[in-house]
Amino acid sequence: MVLRVKERLLFLGFVIAFCLSQSGMGQPLEAEKALGSQTCMTSGCHGGAGPGRGAYTIWKQYDPHFDAAATLTNGRSRAMARQLGLDNAAEAQSCTVCHSPLRQIAPSELPAPPEGHKRDSGVSCASCHGPADQWLLSHTRPDYPQAALARLGMRQLATSYQRANNCVACHQNLSNELVEARHPPLVFELDGLMVAEPKHWREEEGFSHVKSWLVGQAVALRETAAQASREPGPRRTAEIEAIRALLNATATGWNDSTQNLVRSADDFAKQISESPMSQEQSRAILLKLIRNRTPFQTDAFAQVAADYRLWSIGYYAERLTLAIDRLNQSLISSGQSGMFAEDFLNALFDAAKPPESFDAATTEAFVKQLDRLKMAALDLEKAR
Repeated sequence: MVLRVKERLLFLGFVIAFCLSQSGMGQPLEAEKALGSQTCMTSGCHGGAGPGRGAYTIWKQYDPHFDAAATLTNGRSRAMARQLGLDNAAEAQSCTVCHSPLRQIAPSELPAPPEGHKRDSGVSCASCHGPADQWLLSHTRPDYPQAALARLGMRQLATSYQRANNCVACHQNLSNELVEARHPPLVFELDGLMVAEPKHWREEEGFSHVKSWLVGQAVALRETAAQASREPGPRRTAEIEAIRALLNATATGWNDSTQNLVRSADDFAKQISESPMSQEQSRAILLKLIRNRTPFQTDAFAQVAADYRLWSIGYYAERLTLAIDRLNQSLISSGQSGMFAEDFLNALFDAAKPPESFDAATTEAFVKQLDRLKMAALDLEKAR
């Protein structure tokens, strides 16, 4: 009897070894499945206290993603739903795909939530980290290779490029029908989003806010250009040209003569993400952006339809303002003095009106505030 048990154990060990050799480490054995946040919430995992163990609690108590689905029940969403011919925004796939992704999965395919807990309704763990059934146990092992976890479906989010790709789909593009239904405008700015996100992770050594911002702009250009190929129009062209002008102004190697804008923007995003970014480079980019006046000249954005050229200036001003804020804060985060006082930045934000409301007077007022920053930066550089 004992011999038979030993034989079975030896045979089982052979089968396991054979399966592992055939599949390879990190090769999924079946289709991946989402499990819901209940698999992350225990005190021994991400629902406890201590370094790396409070992610679930932070998400549930402080992260706006947790309540993303609730947005679909407010008055604005109901009005948009009526215009779009939808019975209920909270049940419409075109809305829940971003506001409540797990609603795309049939309830029968999800594990039942623990007693006293509801099914995930907002943007939860799986939305960012991927369906966990294939890697849930493996990701607790510090010796398990990240590449193997990636093959099992765990999304890698260490680099700015990986993060931008994970977030941009729901934070940049709107279909024409959503724009017409008065969905709030979306402006993808990766670094600002990451700073605003209640942090449940640690940045790796060498992390750069400026790199994060720049990669985000390149990915925003890629997605806007891709959307324009599906739904072309002068408004999209105005935004595309504004982002191109912003990348040009950074003097970081963006090739604006490209014919394939989607591929070039993606290649540029990867290039910046993989390259080191020093604080001196960050300061140089900030100074270049402040000094550049080309987008505000009368012959700027000539490739945009005449009625939308001021829109381009507005889009540029909007993204430039966010850029200056992020790059200035990057200097402060690194222990240096920021270039601009808060009241200077607030005045610039006030001058950056919505793109559709930009006219000659609005442009002049914005440039005036930009000139104030230029003079402040000049005085600071002289004092260095």
